[in-house]
Amino acid sequence: MLLAKLYYIRRNVTYIHFSTEVSHRKMQQVMVQLPADVKAQLDALRKHGTTASRFIRHLLEQHFDPIPAAKKGRCRLARSTRGLYKRGDKWWKTYRDAIATQRFESCKTSNKKEAEQRLIDRWKEAREGIEPAAPIKLLALEDRQARYLSFVDHQRGVATKHYHFAHFKRVWGNPLIHSLTVEALDQYRAVRLGEKVGPATINREMATVKHALSKAVEWKLLRKTAREELTAIKKYQEPNGRLRYLSGQAEADRLLQACDASLRPIIVTALHTGMRKGELLSLTWDLVGMTHGFIRLKQTKNGKARALPFNETLWTLFSGLRTRRDVPWVFHDAAGHRWNDTRHPFEAACEAAGLTDFHFHDLRHTYASWLMIL
Repeated sequence: MLLAKLYYIRRNVTYIHFSTEVSHRKMQQVMVQLPADVKAQLDALRKHGTTASRFIRHLLEQHFDPIPAAKKGRCRLARSTRGLYKRGDKWWKTYRDAIATQRFESCKTSNKKEAEQRLIDRWKEAREGIEPAAPIKLLALEDRQARYLSFVDHQRGVATKHYHFAHFKRVWGNPLIHSLTVEALDQYRAVRLGEKVGPATINREMATVKHALSKAVEWKLLRKTAREELTAIKKYQEPNGRLRYLSGQAEADRLLQACDASLRPIIVTALHTGMRKGELLSLTWDLVGMTHGFIRLKQTKNGKARALPFNETLWTLFSGLRTRRDVPWVFHDAAGHRWNDTRHPFEAACEAAGLTDFHFHDLRHTYASWLMIL
């Protein structure tokens, strides 16, 4: 049995909406496109004001059989929700916007409840005159990396973020950013743990990728739901901070004797001021006040400037250290270039001095311990 409901024209194509009986006491709503000759006959009926319902049923029985529309791949309207219909396995929604124009959009889901909620949300937006969001262009990780790193270029830790993205590329390759799910991040963490990387380092890497995806959401490059799912990633528990310092003057003397001529002034300054490695390597002569005996630091870890007094030992050191007026750096190599890192020469000096588990930052701990003794 076929029951015609209505017919309408969309984009110069005539569609008819009718119900068909698929089983005993069960009707299914169907929407199909009419052939051109049928459209011409319907137009003639409308022109003469003749009722078309009986004629439509006759045409339907001639041209269409009562097979359910889903099996033919046609649109199937939801019986309980106005404005929803199905195309294949996906739900679609139809509504009128603020200027009464009928819109048709995919709900992009096969779940009816989700489709109903998205239709309700779209109705609310349409009443407020909000246009549907533009489709998001799929971006690869490398494309996202370039824009994100340029955004954080002013941060002190931007070099570390470059290292993080290098590890992301090595482990993941160049995936689409929307594919970075909880499972993908857990797999990355498992790989890094297998490489004997500490939990603190992995936590910092996860913070970088999460921040990058958060900025992608703000820039309309990623759906908000994709970022919210990553809140399920919990931080690894980090071990308590280590505390290591030189036990006495004897260990300090052994370390200084093992240092080469260019590294020794850096170590002496660190032991007598407690300055961080970055502060030492970026120190310039205009920040060293030989008259008043102060080092003025403008760029520090907490962003606040501070002044450090230095003793006679450092005054003597600085007095004989400046041999080139064309070099602004206090500590530099023979070519006049500033030190970028002291890791390898410092580790070699520690090994020669017989110091185990001793890092450059432990010189700052040593200064604090000696200051408490004095």
